[in-house]
Amino acid sequence: MSLFSSSSFAALALAGLSLAAPAGAETLQQGGTLRIASLNSDLDAFDPLTGYSTDSWAVLRAVTRQLVTYKGSPTDLKDDTTLVPDLATSWDVSPDGKTYTFHLRKGVTYSGPTDREIKAGDFVYAIKRFCDPNKQVAAINYFNLAFSGFKDYCEAFQKVAPGDLTTAKAFIDSHEISGVHAPDDYTLVLTSDSKNYDFLNILSMNFVSPLPEEIATKYFPDSVEFRQNFPSSGPYFVEKYAQGQTLVLKRSPRYSAELDPVRAAYADEIVIDFTTNNEDTIVQKIATGEADLSLYLEVPPRATIARYLKDKNPNLHASNAGSANFITFNARPEAKSVGAEALRDIRVRQALTYAVNRANIVQTQGGPISAEPLTQIITSTILGYEPFDPYPTKDYQGDPEKAKALLAEAGFPNGITFDAPYRSTAQFEAIALTVKEDAQKAGININLIPIPPTQWYAYIQDPTSRWDISLGSQFAPDWQGPSTRMLLGGWLNSDASPCGTGNVHSICYSNPELNKLAAEAFVSDNPGPIWTKADQLVSTDLAWIPLIEKRKIVLGSDRLANWTWSSLAVAADITNIALKP
Repeated sequence: MSLFSSSSFAALALAGLSLAAPAGAETLQQGGTLRIASLNSDLDAFDPLTGYSTDSWAVLRAVTRQLVTYKGSPTDLKDDTTLVPDLATSWDVSPDGKTYTFHLRKGVTYSGPTDREIKAGDFVYAIKRFCDPNKQVAAINYFNLAFSGFKDYCEAFQKVAPGDLTTAKAFIDSHEISGVHAPDDYTLVLTSDSKNYDFLNILSMNFVSPLPEEIATKYFPDSVEFRQNFPSSGPYFVEKYAQGQTLVLKRSPRYSAELDPVRAAYADEIVIDFTTNNEDTIVQKIATGEADLSLYLEVPPRATIARYLKDKNPNLHASNAGSANFITFNARPEAKSVGAEALRDIRVRQALTYAVNRANIVQTQGGPISAEPLTQIITSTILGYEPFDPYPTKDYQGDPEKAKALLAEAGFPNGITFDAPYRSTAQFEAIALTVKEDAQKAGININLIPIPPTQWYAYIQDPTSRWDISLGSQFAPDWQGPSTRMLLGGWLNSDASPCGTGNVHSICYSNPELNKLAAEAFVSDNPGPIWTKADQLVSTDLAWIPLIEKRKIVLGSDRLANWTWSSLAVAADITNIALKP
């Protein structure tokens, strides 16, 4: 039985609004320390090259800038979709839509280990660094298609043996990417082989942040030493980083509101504590004001959500986010287990989707304020979404008998067993246990394998790891609105994302019809209907099994003012939230 009133949840969900008071009613001032308590024992990444979680992006927002970005929204994540100039003041586009010429803002400097001015060549170096064999960029599929010559450059770079910074630097210094160059210090020219409707959106991601070559080449990507000597292009710099303990960011003395029209940088400093690794403790600290926000807390405890709703507490902030949880499959050629081989049969995948009770999963996440059932790959806040359910069941409760019949038809009349890793957090454990319990009713036994969150990606990307299905897979849009490329044109598009290590979830899905539709969408002036068709194709084929679309719920302390959502981080914008006097 639910702990909550479904009617009150539904009303809030439909409103898509925070319970907080409008930001305009608040008096804002600069100063104070913004305190953040982390559920993880450290950052999963603090390098724009490798940072690809919403939590790492929330922190990178404070120390990086891009050519273009989003201002943030006081109302809802899906409202933060307007691109604005950031380090670029303006840009020109060629008539064929393939070449962008950016004109950079003058006078903006780094902070931290260097205070020199940011130049166009720093973007060129950062992009050339994407293919470093010591650590490849986390979303290479975007850039294989975005920059002319990038794929060939990367293939050559991968022949350089990892483990030696000198050889990596020598390759970067002696090789060029034909579609990336800086004719002078304040002009950056980027060229694609084809027109891309979302080219500027791709450039808004933290990956495309400038880095000074003379600093970054001294350290292995995202090493402790790199983090401690991070060359910040944003309003804050790293004053202190102690692995597993704390990260202290201080506003740069060179920060200029005139040169950064997007990030107000109200707080004097931002302190992240990595020693509070318990959900209840984090919630208690926020309630008492010891902490102002959390990091890596996907969903607050159900009892906490219920209490905040009952009390109409304005410090509960909820927004539609377009994020989702999925069951994904180990489709690597190396996967030869009975379970992995069976899942190559569409009937087995259909049996698994019928075995899932999505209504139960929604309740484990806190009810409709936190999640809603999902039956398709793309989600409600991104381009091409049209509600679609290829395998409907009554009230999303599943159909165990239909699942059993499909298994028998596929040659498994006595059921089947799957090995299933999941991230060992309360949110993912709740999903895993619910899926396991419901699947048993359909004759599917699931052997759960808990994996610490900091080891998750390494585990599923290792071809020797034991798993058939993943219960720890999730998605958040890289940007709200026209971000469908990430899923249908990226992760599931085998032309853009090769099978195996380096692909976010080691996805090895290949569908020539999908790839063809993606190619059509990239160059289209109206890609929405094409993505709708592609979504229906892969959702029917069960490339993944969608479980729930999540709403983002964030708890804040009484000290916070000017609440602002950041769509890239799918979280609070720590550069625009202020502290009350």
